[in-house]
Amino acid sequence: MQKTNFFFIMVLTILLSGCGSRKTVYEGVRFPETSTSDVTFQEHAIPADCSAFAHLLMNTKIHSSGYDIAEAMQLEAQEKGANLILVGMARTLVEEELETNRFDYYGPKYVYNFNKTWLGWKFGFDAWNDGDKLVGLGSDRWGSTDIHFDHSLLIKAVFLRCGEKL
Repeated sequence: MQKTNFFFIMVLTILLSGCGSRKTVYEGVRFPETSTSDVTFQEHAIPADCSAFAHLLMNTKIHSSGYDIAEAMQLEAQEKGANLILVGMARTLVEEELETNRFDYYGPKYVYNFNKTWLGWKFGFDAWNDGDKLVGLGSDRWGSTDIHFDHSLLIKAVFLRCGEKL
């Protein structure tokens, strides 16, 4: 009987150990890592030779500065091979106080020319609708060490690869 209980507890522990993890594994399109990535907040500013390859929502850690957010987003983009990031709207996440940044990806399954095929911010609605108030996150706050956000933020973004014929 004790062996059965021990086996049951061991199996239960193994099964539950994965439940608390929300680390997203990126399985999308990837390019060679870049050393820099530019940022834009305007869709019309995307050059004609840019291809979109990742739609994502960034969940920021609590009490992040504009600098913390910019650095984390740019490092993630560079790791995936993006040399341009289109940053969209941001919302507060009052119910969630994250201690680390999290990136949740929503496709696409293929690379596409941004200016010819972009259909708008039509991804991640399930998570986006859980957010609270919209937050201004533009060039005046992006990268600023003086701006701090009291809550975690949910930020829409697109990673792009520009200057290459794909």
